[in-house]
This record gives sequence, C-alpha cells and structure tokens, in this order.
Amino acid sequence: MHLKRNPSANSGNLLVVTMFTLLTISVFVGLAIEYTNNVNRTVQRSILLRQAVNIADASTEMSFSAWRSIARSKAPAYILKKSDLDNELPTPTPGNFPGVPSYNLSNYRVYPLDSRWQTRTGANNTPSPIAGPQANDVSYYFQASADVIIPTLTSKNKNDINDRGNVVAQVRRIFQKEQLSLWRYAIFFDDDLEMHPGPLQVVNGEVHTNGALYTGHDTLTLNGKTTYTSDWTIGFKPGDGQHPETPTSPNWPANLPPAQSVAEQPYDVNAPDYHELIESTRTNPPLVPTPALDAYRFQKQAGVEVTIDASNVVRIYKQGGTEITNAAVGSQDRILADAFKNAITTSPTNQTITDTREAATTGNGSIRLTTLDVGAITTKIENGTIDFYPIIYMVDISPNQNGVTTKRGIRLKNGGRLPEGGLTIASGNPIYVEGDYNTGTVRSPTAGATPISQPPTNTQPTPAPGATPPSPTVPGYERQPAAIIADAVNILSNTWRDTHVGGTAVAAPTTINAGIISGNVESSGGHYSGGVENFPRFLENWSNKVFTYYGSMIQLYQSEQAIGWWGTGYSPPLRAWYFDKNFVTKPPPGALHAINYRRSRWYML
Repeated sequence: MHLKRNPSANSGNLLVVTMFTLLTISVFVGLAIEYTNNVNRTVQRSILLRQAVNIADASTEMSFSAWRSIARSKAPAYILKKSDLDNELPTPTPGNFPGVPSYNLSNYRVYPLDSRWQTRTGANNTPSPIAGPQANDVSYYFQASADVIIPTLTSKNKNDINDRGNVVAQVRRIFQKEQLSLWRYAIFFDDDLEMHPGPLQVVNGEVHTNGALYTGHDTLTLNGKTTYTSDWTIGFKPGDGQHPETPTSPNWPANLPPAQSVAEQPYDVNAPDYHELIESTRTNPPLVPTPALDAYRFQKQAGVEVTIDASNVVRIYKQGGTEITNAAVGSQDRILADAFKNAITTSPTNQTITDTREAATTGNGSIRLTTLDVGAITTKIENGTIDFYPIIYMVDISPNQNGVTTKRGIRLKNGGRLPEGGLTIASGNPIYVEGDYNTGTVRSPTAGATPISQPPTNTQPTPAPGATPPSPTVPGYERQPAAIIADAVNILSNTWRDTHVGGTAVAAPTTINAGIISGNVESSGGHYSGGVENFPRFLENWSNKVFTYYGSMIQLYQSEQAIGWWGTGYSPPLRAWYFDKNFVTKPPPGALHAINYRRSRWYML
C-alpha cells in the first residue's frame, strides 16, 4: 500500500526550518554586532582614557616646572605656602593638546603636605619638614593634582566627574624639595671631575660632579655611588696634554657603575661660580654680593672675622661685622679681639715662603703669610676665656686680584687640637696647613722637628687598599668636625721649614682630619688640573711618605689667587685617603647644602 505525501506539509516544514535558521543567524549576527560595538566602545574609551591620562600627566609636569620656578624665585631658605601657588600656576590650554577636541581640566592645584601625607589647604599652610637620614638633610613635599574629563556620546553632564558616561583621569604627583648636606660626599665637584691616580686609590664614599666625569686609570676603585651630570668618559679631558697613555677603565662594585644624575645646585643658587662664598666685602674695590648667596658667604657666617691689610694691620670683627679690635679694655669683645691678636703672627717676622707651583706659572712664587696659631685659640675656648660661633674667616685684603703680582696666604699652625664641637676656618686667600691637623698631635717647639706625639697613621706602615687603617688620632683625642675653606689648600708636612724650596725639601708623614672646600685650575692648553688626587696641593718631596686624610673634598669654584698650573715643585705622597663618615651625623660648622627639586610618586585615584 502506498501513502501519498502531502506537498504542502513538506514545504511547511522547510519554511519552519528556514525561519529558525534565519532567526538563529540573526541572533548570532546581532550578538556579533553588539560584541563588536562593545569592543569598539571599550577601545574608544581606552583611547580616551589614555588621552585623559596624558593630559593630566602633562598638566602636572607643567605645574612641576612652575612650582620649581616659583620656589627658586624666593629666598633660598623660604618655604612655599599654598597661597604662593594658588594663582601662579599657568593653566594648560587646548592648544597644548591639539589632538583632543574636547576635555575639561579641573582641580589643577599644588598642595603642601603634612607629615602624614595629607594635603594642607589653608592659604598660609606650608609643608611639614621631613628630616633626612643625614645631619641637616630635610625635605618638603607637595602634591600636584589634575582631574581631566573627556565626554562621550553617553555623557549626561560633561563636567561631572561622577557621570559614568565621561572618561575620567584623576592624576596625582608628589613633588619634593630636598635639602642635602654636601658633606655627604667623599668628593663633590661643581665643575668637571678628573680622577687619574697613579698608585692604587680606593674611594669609599659617594662621588658627584655637576659637570663631566673623566676616569682614565684602572688604579682607581670607586666603591660608593658615583654620579655625573653631563657625561662620563673613560679617558682624559680635552686640553689635558699630560696623559698620552691609553686610558683604562676604573673599577666599581657589581651593578654600581658611574651613572648620570641631576645637578646638585649649592644653596639653590644657579651661579657660574661660587668663589664669592669666600670673598670679602672689605677689599678694594669691595665685593658686591649676589643677594641669594650673601647669607651663605663665610665672611657672613663667621663668628670672628680677621682682616690683614697691605701694611700688616690686623683688624678683628665679631659676628655681624662690628669691629672690636680696640673695644673697651676688659670687655668680652676686647678679650676676644686680644685672643686673636695674640694668636696671629704677621709678615714682619720674615713669614715668606716660596710656592714653586705659583712661581713656575706666574713668575712669582713669593707668598707673604699671616699665621694663625689654632692651638692658642683652642686653649682660650677650652678654658672659657672666649666664646664665639665656631667659624673663623681670615683674609689678607691686599693681594692683586689677578693672582700674579702681590701674593698672600694664611697659614694654620699648631692645629693638632680643636675645640669640642669643631671648627671651620675660611679665607679668600690660599691656606697653607702646616703639620697634623685635628689629630691630637703635640708639635715640637723647634721648627721642622718631629712632633712630640703624633697619630699612628704617621708612624705605622701604609695600609693596603681596603685594609683597616691605623688610627688618625693620638690615643685619648677625639677628632672634631672641621673644615678648611680657601682659594686653594696646601699641605705642609710636619717637618716643614719656611726656607724649604720646591721638591728639594723631604716631607714627613702627616695627617689631616678636615673637610676641604677649595678651588682648582682646570685642564686646558695642554696643562692638567692635577685631578682630585692633587686637590690638596703639595710643595715638598713626599716620595714614599704617607699623607693620611680623613674628610670630604669639595670644589665649588676655580682658584683666583693660587692660579699656578699643576705639575711643578713636588713629588706626590703615598695617599691614604678616607671619607670621614662622622660627617654624616656631625658635619663641620656652617651652612653647606644643595637643593634638589624632584618628581616623586605618581598615582591615579
């Protein structure tokens, strides 16, 4: 029996299947379109968010430049208030972001922060000072904010940061004004730094130059963080014609090669040279100080100021600049003045020496000295006879300013003991340090004789690099924070005599425990500056004699009086040089710091 199929039923089933298939396809197509639209919207919002972040980030960068500029326009010690910034920040314009057709920038501010990192919103609020890890280090923190809204088609209120249709970036950046003691460095140069020791030399502290760094010998080991601002060359500075050898690389710890960093600007003052820090306003013509540097000049910082004129007339001034040379007899001012007058010996007693380095360059090596008996001043302080802020500024105001014709110097003698709390001595002239300094040494009353007592560093063998050195002080004496600051600093050994000339005089082992701020004579015209290895200058034959140094070497200017080229009239010592880690917690008396402006933490709300 045959069943007859109904054609209309078959066509009906086919239609149902076709419609179901078309419906399924349309659903998938709709889902695909919806997915594609969602992806497109997500991609578009991601692009807009990136644009918003870029605008906010660029805005905080503009506020950083403005904040730093405003801070630098104030006195160095001034701390910005919120009101200093409220109307001074230049607001970015749409022209700064031409690729974004529409955006809204709000909450474009810089706020001081307190010690809990909370914003301080009062007009007169300043940031809380945050002490650093070393003495005299302090930082002040500010928060920059920038909220950027980019509207979309789904935005209901394009200025509402809470409208979910808007794309929003709320960027925050922390700014840091950082004051750092320059005594933190084993070596700091404001100009180019050349380091080319012949014998092995190990530097165990931090090193920084605001210029270029030149290292050409593998006898140098840099064990601390070493930074430069301009460039680093394994080689020799252009103009140095005294190093024909092939340069070799210095040594450094693994993963700590010299690295580029920002300039450490002394006192937050951008000066081509900081020599005026040691200059006197009593010269003829008088110095006209740079206002921003005036408070930091060592003449201004000094507790006692001493001047010597062309006729060897000595005048004494107390802090603030009042002359006390002939103050009322019996007054504290007169007692102070007499203590210094009795400790000073001027040139009529035949105090002239020959500086062969100066003679070779300028044709004039005759240096008229004025000598300060540091031990006599220390005794007066220790027995309570005198009291003053422990900075002495002492200068002969008669020399010719070109450093050629009339040459003067200040000699520090009997400096074995310093008063408790330390002492800084500064001069606009070259300083000549005779014998051990800040060691507890007791010198012989006979000129040129071996000291009665001296530190083990003078009598024991020179330690190998990296070995524990002998003590740089006599047993029972604690070295004090000390600094010697001058146009140039020259070392005269324990057996120095004023009749010595050039390298013919044989030096004796000598130890100096003091920070040095000094000038140098830069490499040029075939002459070598002498490098940091000759930063303290020498006038004797030091062959096989050790010069021990504990301190920090800082170059802030070029020498203007001691302008002789390096390389004449001496033989170099065996150098046992160490960074004085005591400077971290007890730096020498006086203000010496750099100011840095840093971008710190970046984040989004």
